[in-house]
Amino acid sequence: MAKPFPPHPYLHGHHAPNRFEADAPDLVIEGEIPKDLAGVFYRNGPEPLHPTRGDEYHWFDGDGMVYGFFIEEGRVSMRNRWVRTEKFELEKAAGERLFGVFGNPMTADPSVQGKRYNTANTNIIIHGGKLLALMEGAPPVVLDPRDLSTLGEDHYGGTISTTFSAHPKIDYATGEMINIGAMINGPMGAAEIRYDVIDRTGTLTRSQVIPVPHMSLMHTFFVTENWVVFPVLPIDTDLGRFMRGGPMTAWVNDRPSKLALMPRNGSADDLRWFEYEPRHMFHELNVWEEDGRIIADVAAANGTALFPDETGVRATHSGTRQSLRRWTIDLNANTDVIREEVLNERDLQFPRPDDRLMTRKTRHSFANINLESRDARVEGLDAALRFDTVTGTEDIYHFGKGAAAGELIFAPRLGAKTGPEGEADGYAMTLVHRANAPGSELAIFNALDIAAGPIARVLVPFRVPSGFHCNFYPADGDLYARALAH
Repeated sequence: MAKPFPPHPYLHGHHAPNRFEADAPDLVIEGEIPKDLAGVFYRNGPEPLHPTRGDEYHWFDGDGMVYGFFIEEGRVSMRNRWVRTEKFELEKAAGERLFGVFGNPMTADPSVQGKRYNTANTNIIIHGGKLLALMEGAPPVVLDPRDLSTLGEDHYGGTISTTFSAHPKIDYATGEMINIGAMINGPMGAAEIRYDVIDRTGTLTRSQVIPVPHMSLMHTFFVTENWVVFPVLPIDTDLGRFMRGGPMTAWVNDRPSKLALMPRNGSADDLRWFEYEPRHMFHELNVWEEDGRIIADVAAANGTALFPDETGVRATHSGTRQSLRRWTIDLNANTDVIREEVLNERDLQFPRPDDRLMTRKTRHSFANINLESRDARVEGLDAALRFDTVTGTEDIYHFGKGAAAGELIFAPRLGAKTGPEGEADGYAMTLVHRANAPGSELAIFNALDIAAGPIARVLVPFRVPSGFHCNFYPADGDLYARALAH
């Protein structure tokens, strides 16, 4: 029997679980879908099937629920499906939660000891002809790109049987997917990550083990045309600390941020370490090489409210607001210190470029930002932003006080220009729930005129809970075509 959820801030309001799957063959549209916009918008996020064991919960812990909005000839259909991982199926059969939060074995039911904790709830991407639902700490889960049914984990020929990244990087110039696996030896093992290169066909071509100073929660990493950078930041996971009565995942005070630089075709022997003040950084806008430097535009803060510190004290959102910052690594300087400058002081999340130019220089940043919320992570970010990092120009649309806007992403128009001259040639879209609205909407903008408001609003007749990452694949793009043909 399903039980009520506890009074946790990430289980109520915009975050309240719906716990159902739906199919909508022809959604109502206000405005008009442009004739040159066709493809699919995928969104992944947490939708817990059952309450946790006890009142403890974390937004990152819910079961993965993938939404697909299929845009074709001015019409939009939608479906959503849970990712049916082994964890999900075991708990569905039992009628209750069996795993501990974040897979903590100390609080799990004995029946799932040794079973894989995989929520597949964080990202949803296409590569190698497959639609992949991703989280940290488990292999990708393959879904059917049309009906979103779960096809099973992908272990890349048996080589990747444990951890994968929620943010692998696809280099559109080469077709390669660069990946990391964090905490590959388990929560009590040696502090090491795995570095993978997977070619455009989905074949693993190289894998290296990289030692790191501590078990950092490495949610993202950087890739340029020739380099890869591994950020080892102050957040870590320590099962021993949990066994001593402290938090399993925590911000460790006064611990510096370390960045390990390595050639894309290199190994651990080639690592060069850089260091900076303590920073929280889970998402980057884009990273590239320029005049002997690596330029990384990132969403960063001086701390985090997502996790407590090692003593159990949790910071406030107001004291840990993220801003868009530029980190510069000078490859030719006789120093191991990075340089930081603030590009935009808005309280923002999930900055995204025109993904076709990832690993190459870009100027346009698309992000969801907070204008009026007190605690944007709980209440939601209420506005959409395009920011020009060259001119400093802001292009903002406010959905209204109390709204919760998801990740704002770029969607190329059919036949869009390619290369630097084609940057932002198309549209931008986000899934949003306006305050007190009975349903949600997929808001579609002209990419270079966000302030004008949505040119089309695709109306979803129920509230979609706040989620994480999304991606758009145009109907004339190679990635989407290969996934459908696979």
